[in-house]
Amino acid sequence: MDSDDSSDPMTTRILPLTLTLTCASLLLTACPTGSTDEGADTFTSTDDVGTTGDTTAETTAETGTSTSETDTAETTTDTADTVDTTETTTGSGCTPGDLGCECAMGDACNMGVCIDGLCVEEPCGNGVTDPGEECDDGNEVDEDSCSNACLLPVCGDGVVAGDEACDDGNQVDDDECTNACAAPSCGDGILQVGEECDDANMDDIDGCSNTCALPICGDGVAAGDEACDDGNMDNTDMCTTSCEAAACGDGYLQAGEQCDDGNGVDNDACGNDCMSNSNCGGTLFNPGNGIMGCWYTAPAVNQTCTQVCQSHGGFNSQASQHTGNQVGMLFWPNKANGGTWMSVECSSTDNNTNWGANGQAPDANFSHPACYVNCACNM
Repeated sequence: MDSDDSSDPMTTRILPLTLTLTCASLLLTACPTGSTDEGADTFTSTDDVGTTGDTTAETTAETGTSTSETDTAETTTDTADTVDTTETTTGSGCTPGDLGCECAMGDACNMGVCIDGLCVEEPCGNGVTDPGEECDDGNEVDEDSCSNACLLPVCGDGVVAGDEACDDGNQVDDDECTNACAAPSCGDGILQVGEECDDANMDDIDGCSNTCALPICGDGVAAGDEACDDGNMDNTDMCTTSCEAAACGDGYLQAGEQCDDGNGVDNDACGNDCMSNSNCGGTLFNPGNGIMGCWYTAPAVNQTCTQVCQSHGGFNSQASQHTGNQVGMLFWPNKANGGTWMSVECSSTDNNTNWGANGQAPDANFSHPACYVNCACNM
């Protein structure tokens, strides 16, 4: 066989068949979802084989670009999902702030507190005395032996607990609750409203009584410089109203004394020993002027003191000068107690009243048709 064998009919028939199969294969690769019509258009003749190949290559390139874009979009979506998850959970899948999850000092936990790097239940109130707690009774009663803050009750915490009478939580000692958590009372040593003093002792005769009052004469308690204090207004007993012990010369007639004119004159009607120096035929009496006089009441109305004292050593003007009707009430106790009127006492008959002297120098010659004058004489 010579060189012309290249035109062998068999060879000529095989070549078109091979090209046809190759094109079909390329078409399926480039257009996996294409229709039969498109394939038919692509292979119109063997002369378009090169053109068809170019078209297939372009299609393949476009397909690859589309596939690449799809993969990129999916990757982007997955990345976004990963970022969102990272924002709400830790690497261990625990949400910060939840019980049992990690926390840092100062972080807030949704429930409980941050202790040793973990959010745990609040220990106070669990019935167990944990570190840092003084007590833990596991209840919500704040005024028992353990507060709701797991602290033992102390005076000044503002909670009335234990044997406290009160607890106002302040350091003001003279209000309605003392700093010892006790109600204010006389004798606690704190000067409260209504108290004149408070020396915190039970000594009633010192400078402050047991009723937290300053001592005064007449309160019934002999205190301070008082010699006595019987709490009454009677000057004729053993203690005068000035809280001095009864004594001769105090001007008050007391037991064992014949007279007491309260002066230092020993040769008048009343000696300094409170004994009478004269044979007073009348009544020795001190009308409040400090002088023990020898007193008489007129035997008849319309008489003067000069007339009354004529037989009794004369009129004693010094002893007679006083204010009040003490002598008339002594001689005429059934008459009414009247006010002051003239310079000498007058016990009247017209209105049945004892009229008192007005404290001025007595008029020894005063008289009145309805008056019994009351006069101090010398004997």
